[in-house]
Amino acid sequence: MTEQPAPRRVERRIDESAADMGTLADMGYGQPPPVPVAKPLPGPSPTEQANEAAIQAALTEAGVTKSGRDEQVIDVLAKLDPADVEAVTRWLQTKKDPAK
Repeated sequence: MTEQPAPRRVERRIDESAADMGTLADMGYGQPPPVPVAKPLPGPSPTEQANEAAIQAALTEAGVTKSGRDEQVIDVLAKLDPADVEAVTRWLQTKKDPAK
Protein backbone atom coordinates (compact mmCIF):
# COMPACT_ATOMS: atom_id res chain seq x y z
CA MET A 1 0.00 0.00 0.00
CA THR A 2 1.02 3.53 -0.67
CA GLU A 3 1.14 6.10 2.03
CA GLN A 4 -1.24 9.05 1.87
CA PRO A 5 0.39 12.46 2.18
CA ALA A 6 -0.39 14.31 5.36
CA PRO A 7 -3.24 16.81 5.02
CA ARG A 8 -2.08 20.37 4.71
CA ARG A 9 -3.88 23.52 5.63
CA VAL A 10 -5.13 25.53 2.62
CA GLU A 11 -5.97 29.20 2.88
CA ARG A 12 -9.54 29.93 1.85
CA ARG A 13 -9.80 32.42 -1.03
CA ILE A 14 -12.95 34.30 -1.95
CA ASP A 15 -13.42 35.10 -5.60
CA GLU A 16 -14.94 38.58 -5.62
CA SER A 17 -16.03 38.20 -9.23
CA ALA A 18 -18.24 35.22 -8.42
CA ALA A 19 -21.18 37.44 -7.42
CA ASP A 20 -23.62 39.21 -9.70
CA MET A 21 -22.90 42.85 -10.54
CA GLY A 22 -25.55 44.22 -8.19
CA THR A 23 -24.05 42.37 -5.23
CA LEU A 24 -20.53 43.47 -6.15
CA ALA A 25 -21.73 47.09 -6.27
CA ASP A 26 -23.36 46.67 -2.85
CA MET A 27 -20.08 45.31 -1.48
CA GLY A 28 -18.17 48.25 -2.95
CA TYR A 29 -16.23 46.21 -5.52
CA GLY A 30 -17.78 47.61 -8.67
CA GLN A 31 -20.07 50.15 -10.24
CA PRO A 32 -23.82 49.48 -10.38
CA PRO A 33 -25.05 48.27 -13.75
CA PRO A 34 -26.56 50.95 -16.01
CA VAL A 35 -30.32 51.38 -15.89
CA PRO A 36 -31.89 50.81 -19.31
CA VAL A 37 -33.59 53.84 -20.86
CA ALA A 38 -37.36 53.56 -20.86
CA LYS A 39 -38.88 53.24 -24.30
CA PRO A 40 -41.30 56.00 -25.26
CA LEU A 41 -44.94 55.03 -25.20
CA PRO A 42 -46.41 54.20 -28.58
CA GLY A 43 -48.74 56.75 -30.07
CA PRO A 44 -48.61 60.40 -30.98
CA SER A 45 -46.56 62.84 -28.96
CA PRO A 46 -48.29 65.56 -26.93
CA THR A 47 -47.33 68.09 -29.61
CA GLU A 48 -48.93 65.96 -32.32
CA GLN A 49 -52.07 65.56 -30.20
CA ALA A 50 -52.31 69.34 -29.74
CA ASN A 51 -51.76 69.87 -33.48
CA GLU A 52 -54.45 67.34 -34.34
CA ALA A 53 -56.91 68.96 -31.95
CA ALA A 54 -56.25 72.38 -33.51
CA ILE A 55 -56.76 71.01 -37.03
CA GLN A 56 -59.95 69.17 -36.02
CA ALA A 57 -61.32 72.36 -34.40
CA ALA A 58 -60.48 74.45 -37.47
CA LEU A 59 -62.12 71.92 -39.78
CA THR A 60 -65.27 71.83 -37.65
CA GLU A 61 -65.40 75.64 -37.48
CA ALA A 62 -64.98 75.84 -41.26
CA GLY A 63 -67.86 73.38 -41.73
CA VAL A 64 -65.74 70.75 -43.46
CA THR A 65 -67.18 67.25 -43.36
CA LYS A 66 -64.55 64.55 -43.24
CA SER A 67 -64.64 61.58 -45.59
CA GLY A 68 -62.38 58.91 -47.02
CA ARG A 69 -58.71 59.57 -46.33
CA ASP A 70 -59.27 62.75 -44.32
CA GLU A 71 -58.22 61.12 -41.02
CA GLN A 72 -54.94 59.98 -42.60
CA VAL A 73 -54.30 63.47 -43.96
CA ILE A 74 -55.04 64.99 -40.54
CA ASP A 75 -52.53 62.57 -38.96
CA VAL A 76 -49.88 63.67 -41.48
CA LEU A 77 -50.62 67.36 -40.88
CA ALA A 78 -50.43 66.84 -37.10
CA LYS A 79 -46.79 65.76 -37.49
CA LEU A 80 -45.84 69.16 -38.92
CA ASP A 81 -44.18 71.91 -36.92
CA PRO A 82 -46.70 73.76 -34.70
CA ALA A 83 -46.09 76.99 -36.67
CA ASP A 84 -47.05 75.20 -39.90
CA VAL A 85 -50.17 73.77 -38.26
CA GLU A 86 -51.10 77.28 -37.12
CA ALA A 87 -50.81 78.49 -40.73
CA VAL A 88 -53.05 75.67 -41.97
CA THR A 89 -55.67 76.36 -39.32
CA ARG A 90 -55.53 80.09 -40.15
CA TRP A 91 -56.24 79.22 -43.81
CA LEU A 92 -59.24 77.17 -42.74
CA GLN A 93 -60.57 79.95 -40.50
CA THR A 94 -60.29 82.64 -43.20
CA LYS A 95 -63.79 83.57 -44.35
CA LYS A 96 -64.32 83.00 -48.02
CA ASP A 97 -66.28 85.40 -50.20
CA PRO A 98 -69.14 83.39 -51.77
CA ALA A 99 -69.28 85.83 -54.72
CA LYS A 100 -65.93 84.62 -56.02
